[in-house]
Amino acid sequence: MGPLDGVDVRVEGDPAVAADAARLLSRYGASARVAGPVSGPASVTVSGRGCVPATARMSGPVAPCPGLPAAAPTRAAAGLLALSALAAARVGGTLVVDADSAAILLLQPLLLAHWYSAPPPGRVTPLRIGDGWAAAELGAPGDAELFALLLETESFTDAEELSAAAQQWRLPVVPYRRARRAQDQSPHRPGIQEPFGRDDAARRSGQSSPAARAALAGLNVVDVTAMWAGPLCTWLLAQLGASVVVVESDARPDGMRAPHGGGIYPGGRLERGAKDRSAMFTSLAAGKARVNLDLRLERDRAAFDLACAHADLRVDSLSRRARANLGITDPSRFDDGPAIVHISAFSRGPSRDWAAYGTQVHAMSGLAWPAGADEPIPAATAYVDGLGGIAAALASVVALHSAAQQGPDPTLTASLMDAVDALPADRDRGALLRADPMPRVAELAEAHNGRTVHMSVAGASLRHPGSPFMST
Repeated sequence: MGPLDGVDVRVEGDPAVAADAARLLSRYGASARVAGPVSGPASVTVSGRGCVPATARMSGPVAPCPGLPAAAPTRAAAGLLALSALAAARVGGTLVVDADSAAILLLQPLLLAHWYSAPPPGRVTPLRIGDGWAAAELGAPGDAELFALLLETESFTDAEELSAAAQQWRLPVVPYRRARRAQDQSPHRPGIQEPFGRDDAARRSGQSSPAARAALAGLNVVDVTAMWAGPLCTWLLAQLGASVVVVESDARPDGMRAPHGGGIYPGGRLERGAKDRSAMFTSLAAGKARVNLDLRLERDRAAFDLACAHADLRVDSLSRRARANLGITDPSRFDDGPAIVHISAFSRGPSRDWAAYGTQVHAMSGLAWPAGADEPIPAATAYVDGLGGIAAALASVVALHSAAQQGPDPTLTASLMDAVDALPADRDRGALLRADPMPRVAELAEAHNGRTVHMSVAGASLRHPGSPFMST
């Protein structure tokens, strides 16, 4: 029995988004059907066991983004629709999802660089190994030196061999793989392209609508995540009204803070001694409380256990090894413990415990090497992290729904690779993937101008993306 057994889902509108939303919810056991009409913005209606009937609909069409696989914004939009509809089913009613948010959440680093007047992050250059290619993202302290030592210590003839050895050293290095045959044979159907009317009144504020904030109001979330996907997941939950407490240790701060460089800073500069000015960290931390707990310490683990005992949900992006080392693997010690969602790079197969970020998952998914391309193509952003954060937020609401209906509280895994599962590879030899995303970023910045959230950073009021969830 799936966690959404007895839940009925009706999807309609834009066929690509609707079909993807149905697939995402049916994966958890919901009975989903795609109904007509097949034009106009996509919508998802949820009813059935444990649900107050609720609907979520897109405010308009969803278009491909230069620099990303064509189907990525479609998957993001479908995930946001499924998430908001199921969350709204706790209280009923209708939510509107800003159609631009699908692109905004995938291009977020580039959009923030635009608003911060900072250089946009570059693409990760593929590493040629023999006849293949590897994707290496070595931003953590010591990673570059350790990787150099690995290359000095051993000789490698192909990217698969190098990646397997690097992962033994816990280095985020993976091989680029070609598009799977099934993907090549599955043409992407973009959303209906005729102009749809947008709900302009709903787009006036960057804050979540009262209806959106009511969806998860009263629920408490303990967040043990870092970087992009996990913090995006809990940011979305906060936009839907959940109270989120982030567990972060001063001894090991979130790498997205980038206090030593490598982040997006106001004016493109990190001033000496300055902290907490990284755009991605600032944006994704909005609306959350934070506690300084080092889970290696018995005293702090006891405080963590107490927080979890009073929480409805725990979300973490720790590896299985890290959870075991920290002693936080067993929820049975709580009399009435939280539902749990683990976020990982991979969930199955030989790479289950590999370390990887969104750029590496893009490389291994086959989406980076579409048919007809002579070599792999890095994406303009680590968009897979954005898709993973949306998928993890959906898994979180699924877990909360299941806990409310049947108990015991469930444990679900949302992996970055699962977030791009079954996405069709591009059929244009990589033309869209190679394209410059910055004109689209400028369009989004202008279109989203009235819905931004202003936050004070380095003495300046800077724009950040507003909530995807709007009033009807």
